[in-house]
This record gives sequence, structure tokens and C-alpha cells, in this order.
Amino acid sequence: MKIPDFLYPWLQRLARLPYLLVYGAVCLFHPVKPNTVIFICTRGLVLHDNLRYIRDALNTEIYSTKEFFTQARGFRGFMNRLRLAAEIAHTEYTLIDDVFPMIYVFPIRRGARLIQVWHALGAMKRMGFSCLGKPGGTTPTTLTHRNYTDTIVSSDEIRPLYAEAYGVDLETVHPTGVPRSDLFFDEATKARVRADLFAEFPVLKDRRVILFAPTFRSGGDRGVHYPQEYLNLDLVATALGDKDLFVIKMHPFVRQRWEIPQNLRDQIVDLSDYPEFNNLLLVSDLLITDYSSAIFDNALLRKPVVFYTPDFEQYDDWRGFYYPFEAYTYGPVVTDLESLLTQLGTTTIDEQQWSEFHERFLNRCGGNATQRLVDTIFVSRLRNS
Repeated sequence: MKIPDFLYPWLQRLARLPYLLVYGAVCLFHPVKPNTVIFICTRGLVLHDNLRYIRDALNTEIYSTKEFFTQARGFRGFMNRLRLAAEIAHTEYTLIDDVFPMIYVFPIRRGARLIQVWHALGAMKRMGFSCLGKPGGTTPTTLTHRNYTDTIVSSDEIRPLYAEAYGVDLETVHPTGVPRSDLFFDEATKARVRADLFAEFPVLKDRRVILFAPTFRSGGDRGVHYPQEYLNLDLVATALGDKDLFVIKMHPFVRQRWEIPQNLRDQIVDLSDYPEFNNLLLVSDLLITDYSSAIFDNALLRKPVVFYTPDFEQYDDWRGFYYPFEAYTYGPVVTDLESLLTQLGTTTIDEQQWSEFHERFLNRCGGNATQRLVDTIFVSRLRNS
């Protein structure tokens, strides 16, 4: 039975009532502590990507920072979230980089900021309120996203799209660029990352790396998954060149791993459990993906890409895109495995398409996104206080 729209926000509050009560009590009796910062990490047990870049850029003589990891479950997880609710209530800056349901029931108090530094670049798949009316869409009255005081994007053109997706005012969406994209412009760090990867995974060294990184599918009896029937590993191995290595990297939401036959393990490896996707891009020579935001990171490296989209119509109906799909395709598009295998040797990109793509989606990512964010959200506020 569908929940009536008017009830939905109340049910969200009810489901997280203990956290809301703690938050409200602390707000009542404690002022906001100036220059305090909380980084909330919903994936993994170490700070990574945008959150890590921002933390490392903040002046520790001015800002007091804390990190919270939300993976704990059961009673321990409950107590951890109660403590987190209390901390958020008197912290000036709270940063998240993904959906975090608990936080949306909190009315952000005067003097505090809730900052969404979304983990992906660009604007490809519709999300949030942009999905209204889609099978995978949200409820129009949901509290989710609405209480962000600040958000960031990777280009000027996509600001209105994120404002729509989050249900926030346009002036709260800052085109600072995305901090983790700074890696792609730091030659010394890139060299170190490559060396570390080759040491950890010697199979990558001196190979032409083909990185297969599709996004997830959802719905039906299979839950969150990637349809493994789209890829026949025996046929892939047959089509690979002598120096080719086919690296599988599933979306973090997909828990199922590939069973790679012993005789193919020198040609195909599954590195889905390796947490840093950007690092894998640095050692790749070709990206194969479908509807993943990986295309934006890949474009900053000017590396070739093949779009493998055997279920395009179904995916478009379920989720949809902000632009016609052709706006994203600076490489060949194939819809069946046989055609994909013929493209494994792709080594070039469509330069005109890439240029238009970069200007539309990435024109604020040039190596200084982290500092621009710190100046826009932290330093400017400090000057005005």
C-alpha cells in the first residue's frame, strides 16, 4: 500500500525520533561552537574522496574537526548515531558526501551549515526530486535533501539541475568544482598512486588496463545488482590482446562478486573491493561503462571510453537522464556483447564531443576545486563573522 504523501515526512521523523529528540535537546541547551567541523563518512572506515581533501585543506589552527563513520549496526550503531546527533546539534559545519537519511529530519539551526559535497562529478542520472514520476523516484513531500545549506557542483551549467534534485535554492549551489578531482592535476601524487597500486597489485604493471566499471541496477527480486549475464568472461578473454588486462570494478552498492575461472585470472581480475576508484582510473587505458558518473572522472584524464548499454530503454524508463544520452558519449556506444568485443582496442576519443562535454559538465574542475570550496564556504564565512 502506498503511503499518502502528507504522511511521509512525519513517518521519516517518527522512524528517527530518538535522534531527533537528542538533537533538539542539545540545540535547546548548547550554542553552536564556532569553527567546529564534522565529516560524516557513510562508506568505509577511513575518510576518503571529497571529505578527505577538504579535511586536509582546513587550517587546523582555526578549525576543530571530527570524523564519524556510520557503518556500525545494532545497538552499537544506535548509540553511535545518538552521539552523532548530539555533535551535529552544536557543530558549525557538518559535511556529508552521500545520502544520509538520519540527518534530514534535523532542522538546521541558525549559525550552522549542512554541506552536501556529493561524491560524483557532472550530472548524468536523474536523482532526488528530478526523479519525481519515475519508477525509482522519490516522494514529493520527502524531507530528504531539503535541509542542505550549501552544496557543490563541477560546472556552472549544472547548478540548476542540482538545485532541482535537492529541492534547494539556486544560491546554495556553489560551482566550486569537486575536491577529489584535484588528484587528476597533481602529477606527483598521480605518480605515487600509480607506484602504490603496482606494488599492491603487480598484475597491473606493464599491462594495457581495460577498466570495466558499470553502475548498479535496482528493483525486482534481485535487489541492487549488476546483470552478470551481460558479460561472458570466456569471450572477453578470447578478445583480449596479449598485453591486455580486463579489470572489473563494481559499484560499491553491488555486493555480488564475479567468479573468475582459474585459467582466466592472468587476463581478468575483479578489484571491486579496492575502495579508491580514481586510483584505478590512473592506471587504466580504456574505460568501459554504461550510465556511470565515472565518465566525468575519465574525461578529466582525456582517456578513451566505450559505452556498453544493453538495457538502455529500461534504464532510461527507470531512472532517466538530465540530457539526451548523446550529450555524454565522447566514445563509441554499443548495445550487445559482440559489438563490445570489437571495441576493446579503442584508443582515441571524439575530441569535439569531449570539448563540449568538458565545458558543460567539468569547467570548474581544474586542480583547485578544494581550495575554491574552502574559500567559498569556510573562509568567506570566517571573514564575515
